[in-house]
Amino acid sequence: MRTPRWMPRTAALLCLALTVGACTEKPPGGGPNPPDDGGTTCAPENRNDEIRLGLAPACEGCHLTGNKPFFASLTAFENGLVYDERYVKPGDPDNSLLVQLLVGNAPGSYPQMPLGQRYDELVASGHVTLTTEQVKAWIRELPPPPGRLEAADPKEFTVRRLSAEEMVVSLMDQLGLVLEDFVSTTDPNWRNKAYVVNGGKLFVWPGDWSPGISTEYVSDSRSVERFDALGGGNSLVYRKKDVGFGPSAAQTLVQMSQAWCARAVDKRGNTAVLRYVTLADTSAKNPDAVQKNLRALYLRMLGQPPSEAEAKQLFEQVYLPLEAQSARLGWIGVCASLIRHPLWLTY
Repeated sequence: MRTPRWMPRTAALLCLALTVGACTEKPPGGGPNPPDDGGTTCAPENRNDEIRLGLAPACEGCHLTGNKPFFASLTAFENGLVYDERYVKPGDPDNSLLVQLLVGNAPGSYPQMPLGQRYDELVASGHVTLTTEQVKAWIRELPPPPGRLEAADPKEFTVRRLSAEEMVVSLMDQLGLVLEDFVSTTDPNWRNKAYVVNGGKLFVWPGDWSPGISTEYVSDSRSVERFDALGGGNSLVYRKKDVGFGPSAAQTLVQMSQAWCARAVDKRGNTAVLRYVTLADTSAKNPDAVQKNLRALYLRMLGQPPSEAEAKQLFEQVYLPLEAQSARLGWIGVCASLIRHPLWLTY
């Protein structure tokens, strides 16, 4: 399947967007900023930022988004955590909830964070380089809050990748698909017993969602494995979400986009992809309808109309080469390429 020329450029922008927070932190305790290397590392803005970047590998998987997005930015870190005495008590690390969570003796329902593996074990394995003692030293000498602590910073970078849950739910909605398109539901009690995944449909489902909880009821374990590859978490095995977008996620999304778009095109009466055309319409027989449908599908999937250049590239580089084999393949290809567009992948 051919890829339009805009895809490599926008994919590069996506990589930048998803790795902008994954900077190489300056070792806590000071030292000069790393030399300018063309943007492959990010110098911390201040002492608080050193700590944020040091904790990020252990904490941002659960706290990059949601109701406690402490690691979304330095502003979020300082506003939501550093200068909130519920979490950090200046000069008193042992009575600071942040330290208690890291060492595993916090009060309440969650005595330890991150879940699943002790923080000192993450340090010992090299996954995290910031030690608990360094966190304590920072709290003992906590810098005063910045003058604009409560003010929103319009320069903050706020783009993030879609989570695995958002990908599954969004695609089902945009492509006119429902759960019953992927699993056998002939038994009225199918949700409470072992069910069969319809073959060849590339079902993707979280391991801790019901039905299919803990893979007990699902006949195809790859359904859960695909969700994991997309970066999905699983509360049953204490695995947090992966907020990056690596090769496994990209490979799974490619397969998912092609299989699900095919399912949408083949689904009888479904107008999610084929709104203004049928498979009998081609660029030779009904060029106006094909162009209208292409633009409508772009708008549906990406939330904005295509420019003339984008529509032309999508038509000439994706649709036409595949339409030479069949109109069905042409529309599957257009649909799948839009799902892999950075505008679809990010929020």
